[in-house]
Amino acid sequence: MTVMQEQAIEMIKNMSDDKIYYVVSILRGIEGLSAAKEEADLTKAQRAYENIQHFRRMGLYDRDYKKELREAMEEKYESLD
Repeated sequence: MTVMQEQAIEMIKNMSDDKIYYVVSILRGIEGLSAAKEEADLTKAQRAYENIQHFRRMGLYDRDYKKELREAMEEKYESLD
């Protein structure tokens, strides 16, 4: 926990309940603003891409793409040597 977080916790511990209500309201507003800003910054295509990522599954095995590319290049251009 950072020093700033520790200071905030100490300040909240020393507050009365009616003041804590306002602090919680402010924090909820700040949290909502950051989420709304992140959502607004995304383009339609980026939002669609993120939506698709929810449905993505991991493959059955890990692929070594560099190895596959190297083998394909060797197979294709083998006759050029």
